[in-house]
Amino acid sequence: MRSAIRNLAGLAAAGLLAFGATGAANAQDRASTLIVAEDVVPQTFDPIQSSQIRTWYVWQLVYEGLVRAELDGSITPLLASSWTIDETGTVYDFSLRDGARFSDGSAVTADDVVFSFERLKADGLPYAQDRFKSLVSVAKVDDATVRFTLSGPDAGFLLNLGSPFVVGSAIMKADWVKSHDPKQEMLGTGPFALVSYAPNSELVLKRNDNYWNPEAAAKVENLKIRYMPEQSAQIAAMLSGQIDLMFPSAESMLQLKRVPEVTTVAVSSTNTVRLNINTNLEPFSNPDFRRAMSLSLNRDEIVAGAFLGEATPSAQVPPSYSWGPKLADLKYQKQDIAKAKELLAKAGYPNGIDITLNHLAGYATYLDRFAEILKGQMAQAGIRVTIEANQTAVWLDKQNSAKYEIMTNEYAFQADPLFYLMPRPGRQGPNPQEMDDLINAAKSGPAAEYSAKLAEVAVMQDDLVFPDITVAARNAWVAYGDHVVSAEPDATISRTFLAGVALK
Repeated sequence: MRSAIRNLAGLAAAGLLAFGATGAANAQDRASTLIVAEDVVPQTFDPIQSSQIRTWYVWQLVYEGLVRAELDGSITPLLASSWTIDETGTVYDFSLRDGARFSDGSAVTADDVVFSFERLKADGLPYAQDRFKSLVSVAKVDDATVRFTLSGPDAGFLLNLGSPFVVGSAIMKADWVKSHDPKQEMLGTGPFALVSYAPNSELVLKRNDNYWNPEAAAKVENLKIRYMPEQSAQIAAMLSGQIDLMFPSAESMLQLKRVPEVTTVAVSSTNTVRLNINTNLEPFSNPDFRRAMSLSLNRDEIVAGAFLGEATPSAQVPPSYSWGPKLADLKYQKQDIAKAKELLAKAGYPNGIDITLNHLAGYATYLDRFAEILKGQMAQAGIRVTIEANQTAVWLDKQNSAKYEIMTNEYAFQADPLFYLMPRPGRQGPNPQEMDDLINAAKSGPAAEYSAKLAEVAVMQDDLVFPDITVAARNAWVAYGDHVVSAEPDATISRTFLAGVALK
């Protein structure tokens, strides 16, 4: 294994592997530049226009929201220094932070906040709009105060406002958006500012010298993100000093742990790998058919085979949330082939059935292995799966237009845990009324009862196997070379920690 790594490094040193159009940085730039490798290129820079996790990683380095939701559910002020909530729980007044500026030096105003959320409501992807379904209006009270009015109490509103991935909640400069294309450019208030982007190759950012929070300012002058789909090339680039930090797969992590010059950090994440189901279609609209699919799966085998043991079996609510129902207490989270066959026959398919999986190819090796293992396990129950391997653009189109039967997917950290459970409008059939009623009761009820109500939703989702089948919460890793002092990611797997990475 070690010799294979050294061979890759030798190829890199000899110039036989390519690592982006920019080539090696000169020595002066190298001393002040953190170079990071990512597997997947962003689909857009517009923070209201993508539901793909890997695309979010770019936004959150440049954009910020009014607040930030912490892992423990607490809320930290960001662009808003304080806020008040009226006695009805439907009117939130936010006071903007004095001194908050965009990277071009202009002040953040109430007009920018109003514009950002009106733009979300008018043009945002349904996935982004969904986080603020209760939002009726956003209005300027004065230059430094903004009022959000909700249709009713919403226990998840502040949590969604504070997502570290700023999906739908990023504050954008109104005048700038009107004269620029936010799909291809970025101007925000975060610790980094955009310098350039070579599509499919390299994103170059610089430290935002107008950042409002000196204590959290970027520790490096420059951040380069190189898009390298092959992990073997990333390893070679790290060992030859052409990159400083990467996010290895399980198999790459096992290799890199053997290299003394490389430090690996493991994170028990809240990312959950799932099988989405299009209940618009027969027989997927039948709960018994969905139950048969879930009972055909052996989650322990999936963890061992797809994730090389680096994951935990999971239902919709990741096991890191102590209030979530335990797998052992749920009816359809264990493998029972005999019961699956019985339910399949009850649904009208005693001789089995052929179905098609919309699989996101090239996204992650664990998803590729999951698809193959799923195919083999479902076949035991008589569900014959054809894997349709699609690249990101095709996969996303099928997802967003509900042109699939089942599909592999992964959900990132959700600041509002309801979004581990929330059905995605337009991606599958109508929600069961009893589930909508329970979700609405959780959202509109007291914040102190929110987790308990969501646990009830999770139990109902297990019984109906709706809207999806979750199999595992995966681990994640960061690996970095000896040019880096340290790197401290957290369970969200967000990239905001890169601002705190220092170089030797």
